[in-house]
Amino acid sequence: MNDAPPPKKRTWIPIVLGILFLFVVLAIGGIIFMVSFVRQSMTVAEMSTTSAEDEFAKVRGRFAGQQPLIQMVDGQPQYVAERATESSSSGPLRSMHVMAWDDEEQKLVTFSLPFWLLRLKSGPIQLSAYSQGWDDRGVSFRVEDIEKHGPGLLLDVNEPNEGRVIIWTE
Repeated sequence: MNDAPPPKKRTWIPIVLGILFLFVVLAIGGIIFMVSFVRQSMTVAEMSTTSAEDEFAKVRGRFAGQQPLIQMVDGQPQYVAERATESSSSGPLRSMHVMAWDDEEQKLVTFSLPFWLLRLKSGPIQLSAYSQGWDDRGVSFRVEDIEKHGPGLLLDVNEPNEGRVIIWTE
């Protein structure tokens, strides 16, 4: 009687919608994870200048007599290559810490980053600061250089009337 073929079912529509839903759920989960990670890794505290100086002195005291891997020479960051060849590492590095003080806002910010995350970075790490004029003359180094340096100071910069930054690894 009716020899017309039955209409084809469109099974691809639910599959495409399911894949899109999966991507949306993964994206939301990734955003929640990143916000949680940053909130756990970073602290911002208002304090007096003397309290902040005490915090920096505690960190600096842990590495007494050690020169940072990156030093300021004539207002420009310079990578100290001979420090990278000194092997003082007793094991793999676990984390990199950053402590920054802002004189204007009277705030101390601390941030910790797991070292495995740095190892994922391919290519050199570029340090630059637009406000300091380092952008075109910034310093770059590789994660391997930090690992050769071992635990200790990476950077200790104190800018009068601006603030201070200290970066170290453990």
